[in-house]
Amino acid sequence: MRKAMVGVCGCVLAFAQTARFEVVSVKPAAPDARGMRCTGGPGTSDPGLLRCDNYSLSFLVMMAYNLRSFQLAAPSWMDSARYDVVAKIPPGADRRQFGLMQQRLLAERFGLQAHFEKKDMTVYELTVAKGGPKLKESQEPAAEKPEAAWRPPAFGPPVRTMARVNLTGESMADLANFLSNQLGQPVMDATGLRGRYDYALSFLMEPGGRAAGPEAADGSAPEFGVSLIDAVRDELGLRLEKKKGQAEVMVVDHAEKVPVEN
Repeated sequence: MRKAMVGVCGCVLAFAQTARFEVVSVKPAAPDARGMRCTGGPGTSDPGLLRCDNYSLSFLVMMAYNLRSFQLAAPSWMDSARYDVVAKIPPGADRRQFGLMQQRLLAERFGLQAHFEKKDMTVYELTVAKGGPKLKESQEPAAEKPEAAWRPPAFGPPVRTMARVNLTGESMADLANFLSNQLGQPVMDATGLRGRYDYALSFLMEPGGRAAGPEAADGSAPEFGVSLIDAVRDELGLRLEKKKGQAEVMVVDHAEKVPVEN
């Protein structure tokens, strides 16, 4: 078990002391606010200013620690309480420093205290299906990819729709990460494939933006399209199999609903 009191471990404590926003405003969002939006930060068109409107505390924590929803165990009020955050980012800050700034903000303004622990949960294992992979080796030159910025879960239309993605130069680790985001559960790469690949996937999305399963929530078969699991098998020649496993989860021990005044 590892503690995350200010979002840093002892080995980077000295570095974290200098990782702070220059100016910060945190306040509860207006009760009638609609929608949510968060912009700015290293690697964006506005690297000097973070602005989050009507964001839940859960989303702020997931963004600061680069977590997916299944990796956060928090009180239910953290999903519903919404806040407006504006923070000026020091010039030249990189993504790692940016994350530490957010973690420090959460500790100082919301009194966030948390720890990480392993939890048993259902995971997906990604393997090569019978007949072999149907992946195309990428012709794009290999390049180190920067860590992807955190993005909130997708919110799609209130009906089942088809989604199509086209990706290039992806490793199996990249694919596992994409599938994990879509399925809302950990995906472990066990393919043994070490190359980079171009691929396309067409699959059914549930209302709200998550990949659909083979059956609708009411147990009925879909009238059109295929589930993501079927698409991975048919289009990529890979298999997703549910298994019992473990994933590291951040458990919130304490947080204040009313942030410290600016």
